[in-house]
Amino acid sequence: MKKLFLTALAAFAFASLQAQIVDVDVLPVSDDEKTSEVNLSFGENFYFGGVAPLDSPKEMGLKAFKSWELGFDIVNLSYKPAEQHRISFALNFGTRFFKTRHKNVITNSYYYGIPGEPSGVYKAVPFEVLSLDAINHSKRKSRLDVFELGAAIGYEVKVMDDLKLGFDVLGNYNFSAKGVTKYKEGSSKEKIKYKHWKTQKFTPEYRLTIGLPEVKLYVKCAPSSLFQKEYGPKLSYISVGIIL
Repeated sequence: MKKLFLTALAAFAFASLQAQIVDVDVLPVSDDEKTSEVNLSFGENFYFGGVAPLDSPKEMGLKAFKSWELGFDIVNLSYKPAEQHRISFALNFGTRFFKTRHKNVITNSYYYGIPGEPSGVYKAVPFEVLSLDAINHSKRKSRLDVFELGAAIGYEVKVMDDLKLGFDVLGNYNFSAKGVTKYKEGSSKEKIKYKHWKTQKFTPEYRLTIGLPEVKLYVKCAPSSLFQKEYGPKLSYISVGIIL
């Protein structure tokens, strides 16, 4: 929770920086289209949303929109060739937290023999039901935390004075993933971490946005599996949220 708080605090701190607007006379536009501009901003577009699995194993026990994500643009460069259109390029940071059901724990430490294969051939089991001893602990939570850096290119068009529609293509570099399980044993609080998940290094996402006067709504789809083949389950997802 401390790391999550610090991440959110950093995001809001970046979001407080003001955008810098630069009038660029060298752009190829006529005098009648002098609305063109380049907008360079830092720490904008803070987003928060709920996540639902598109494809995931039932052993993982994900529930729709019980998982969630947050992040922000580290830097955003946009170009307006005309008043109604905007093209943007951004570098961003994001986190995603996948929460499992009550009796499931996320781990990449267990292995099992593959039926029909010679003795000694094993395969990783990344999602394991808790042991009977662990099930007796009534208060426990388990989740998978993923941290990413990304790049995005987007297009936005104004359809009415107070309504804009946009489409973005994002590419994420997943630089860290870990499983965390918390439970209570008597009066003692216990935590187990499982690190070194082998995620796909780069995964694409596609996002639709609806821009309102004070906020944007978004729907995002990640059709590719998060984990490398043979090192984790097939996990793809959608998310719905707001951009401030």
